[in-house]
Amino acid sequence: MFDTYKDEFFSNHIYKKPFLFKNIVSDIELSWKDISEIYERADASDPSFKLMNGHEVPKFEYLESYLNVGRVECRYIKPIIYDYMRKGATLVYNRIRNEPFVSNISRQIASFAQAQVITSGYAAFSAKPSYRCHWDTRDVFAVQLKGRKRWILKEPTFELPLYMQQTKDMPDAEEPEKVYLDVVLEEGDILYVPRGWWHNPIPMGEETFHLAVGTFAPTGFDYINWLIRKAPNIIDGRHNLHGFQESKKSLDRFGKEFALLMSDEATYEQFMEDYIGQHRVDSPISLGTLANGKISQLEMTQRIRLNVNLLYPFSNNFLIVNGNKINLDEISQKLINYINRNQTCTVSDVLSIFSKYPKNKLHELLFQLALNDVLELISVSDGVVIGSEKNNATLNMV
Repeated sequence: MFDTYKDEFFSNHIYKKPFLFKNIVSDIELSWKDISEIYERADASDPSFKLMNGHEVPKFEYLESYLNVGRVECRYIKPIIYDYMRKGATLVYNRIRNEPFVSNISRQIASFAQAQVITSGYAAFSAKPSYRCHWDTRDVFAVQLKGRKRWILKEPTFELPLYMQQTKDMPDAEEPEKVYLDVVLEEGDILYVPRGWWHNPIPMGEETFHLAVGTFAPTGFDYINWLIRKAPNIIDGRHNLHGFQESKKSLDRFGKEFALLMSDEATYEQFMEDYIGQHRVDSPISLGTLANGKISQLEMTQRIRLNVNLLYPFSNNFLIVNGNKINLDEISQKLINYINRNQTCTVSDVLSIFSKYPKNKLHELLFQLALNDVLELISVSDGVVIGSEKNNATLNMV
């Protein structure tokens, strides 16, 4: 599992330098039909969806609007897309949502990185790069799912850029000459690229599809922005400003009080409560089980997963999962930690591990957590488990 690498990764690599997870995605069964269906369901009219051909191709070239029973809708002009891609373009689908295959991989990376994620897909058949060498303002896990792709990485010239500090926003940014890493990703590889690292993903004249899972953890900048809401409570911050000398004493007092507020643990926890409270994890709707008033407990074989990116241990003995604030007793705390640690498990697993607790209480707790979207029910259809290792590329140790 991913966790095999966790100690080394968090000690030596996260936010610091790249890391290659070699052959970590196993049993990938992803055809071009599957990939095409993902793109077919995309909203190509959204500004984040792009056809890249060394530059962004204007949407009017490959999208048409038409009247569909009284409503204006958009669709691909497929011959145009085919022609561009045959000549080297890359089709980029940003912010992929509600795609079980993609979601399963994204969820595991989110859990590993303990951060929110946004996932993009890149499909190409040529040797033409989709972008020039650049840096990202988020950490990226590049998941190679079909074919191969060459990645050239160079060390940062601007450390830890924020969202408003993209390469294009830095006219004086110079790409370094020295190459830090030149690697070919093969199917099943994942490459971690910290934000700020120059990189150039290059197709190799063959079919290729990869996911770029961008991770977003809170920064000190996020904390400062949140703290600004509390600044009006500091009286020295409400003073009118005139000359510097006249204002210096009140500004000094304001700065000291603001610094004390920033370093206060209770204030920090309020920030994390608000920040994590905004996290939402997409999970499939389970009408057959959870909308049926005749069902009151989960099947023993039901596989479950916690709907969380970051499970933060608040000092007041509560957790926030998918917008739900959960006050913890002994059993719920142990149960949630167990499910989170194992990523997926069955109801039978839970009852076996927690055998000293009453079964009816465990059943009731699991069902209530599922009803409140704290737990995802991983569905079974026609004997195939959606989200299984075979069908959804579970991340495994080499």
